[in-house]
Amino acid sequence: MYKCAALFCTCLVIAACGGSSGKARKYQAPTAAGIVAELQGRQALTKSFLAESRMEYWVKDQRVKATVYVMGEMGARVRFNALNPTGGGVAADLACDGDDFAFVDFNKNCQLSGPCTREAIAQLLRVSLAPDDFLMLAAGSTPIIAFDEGKVTWDSKNARETVELTTNDGSLRQKIILDGRERRWDVLSSTVWGAGGEIDWKLTNKEFSNQKTEDGDPIRLPQKTRFEQPEEKADLTIRWDERSINGERDPDKYVMQLPDLPSC
Repeated sequence: MYKCAALFCTCLVIAACGGSSGKARKYQAPTAAGIVAELQGRQALTKSFLAESRMEYWVKDQRVKATVYVMGEMGARVRFNALNPTGGGVAADLACDGDDFAFVDFNKNCQLSGPCTREAIAQLLRVSLAPDDFLMLAAGSTPIIAFDEGKVTWDSKNARETVELTTNDGSLRQKIILDGRERRWDVLSSTVWGAGGEIDWKLTNKEFSNQKTEDGDPIRLPQKTRFEQPEEKADLTIRWDERSINGERDPDKYVMQLPDLPSC
């Protein structure tokens, strides 16, 4: 009888505490502005990257998988070498030097050039990304809208922070989901909606791990990244095979002399 009574009391205590279904924050509740400031601070520490990756993306109606060597640094400097999936060297080469881009499609024997903008990146990868935004992808971070209002909610079941940002005029809305364990704040996903409620773009990261930059600083990087633009029917999946952050990069690599080929 006494054992039953003791067990009954124990059950009451567990029920009153909510059992083990939820996880409380182990740090002070953050504000949206505070989280954004920390994410932007991490971004400011990422100056450059060099990576070997396996990318999967659309070219017209064909899904292409290719090894892509890519390097970049802040200031709209980025270089892509996409290898031919069937062998035979480079299939496409794109360079942004901070002002202009040069692009060569070796499979079609044609070239393009012009201002280095998000449309320049789309010439190769179909998705429309500003050159500096691609640096954020390589570092496991996210572009962040200029917001007027923000709120943070805690997902106790999964130990995640959800940050919701909006503009006063409602033209843009963003939701960023972060891993809240040990206050890691890894960017698990980031989605931006336009004024009409349609998704402008969505970013997801998976398989974060502890790594170090080339100057020895700790950094957490994802193994897999996906960037989607549903309205454009475009998406890019990246598996980062090798990657180094913040090393010295040869500035000449961002400049490419175009061959004498017709325009694409």
